[in-house]
Amino acid sequence: MIPVETIIAFGISSFFTLLFPIILMIVLVAKQKIAPRPLLIGMLAFFVSQILLRIPILNVLSTQSWFLSFAQQQIILYLVLLSSTAGLFEESARLIGVKCFCKEQRSYRDAFSFGLGHGLCEVILLVGMSSVGNLLYCVMLQNGSMEAAFADSPDLLQQVTTALAAVSTTSIYLGIVERVSAVLFHIFATVLIFQGVNRGHAGSYWLLAVLSHTVFNLVAVILAQYSNVWICEGVLLLLGLCALFYVLRTRKNFSNGAPSI
Repeated sequence: MIPVETIIAFGISSFFTLLFPIILMIVLVAKQKIAPRPLLIGMLAFFVSQILLRIPILNVLSTQSWFLSFAQQQIILYLVLLSSTAGLFEESARLIGVKCFCKEQRSYRDAFSFGLGHGLCEVILLVGMSSVGNLLYCVMLQNGSMEAAFADSPDLLQQVTTALAAVSTTSIYLGIVERVSAVLFHIFATVLIFQGVNRGHAGSYWLLAVLSHTVFNLVAVILAQYSNVWICEGVLLLLGLCALFYVLRTRKNFSNGAPSI
């Protein structure tokens, strides 16, 4: 059976990675702390770049023997590829979103709203939905309804049960912290893109955002691969706080007429 503390951890994760982001966005929009249009465009930028484009492409590549061989034999290059493509897809979507759909909304508040939408959309779709799914599986295993659902697939039921029972509650809680770091980075990268467009140097700032995104993701995957989870999440949180420091310091570079965050 699944330990009670694991079920509680999945419940807490489900709240902070699904319900809380939705509530936060609704409250901030209602209080006019963030702008709804850039917020939605930021969410769409993530959805299109990752859910509709990058992830399906990677899924198709993962079925190709040559790509699997490359991933196994050239692990470092494979990690660099994953990190750089995330930057290319997401920062390109950000740039298109800013230049094409935020022509009249390019203040600091708009940049913050766009970045928050992008980051929270990632949290909800990639972590929140997974946490809720895992929570439901755990509850179904506890009350016995899972056995009926997998009556024809006992081996699959055993695999699911074993996987969930082996999950560390620490990793679940640290996953929430990791999402905080990621959201802070997404706001930082969005601010870079807005600055580039506002200053007439969109290409240069786009490249800087792509490189920053690549480095952030590469640090995450390499530390996850070659160090322990505490070092990995600690370094990512430090990078996230550095990103937040830059975001707060750069407020003066935007128009002063927008409401403050």
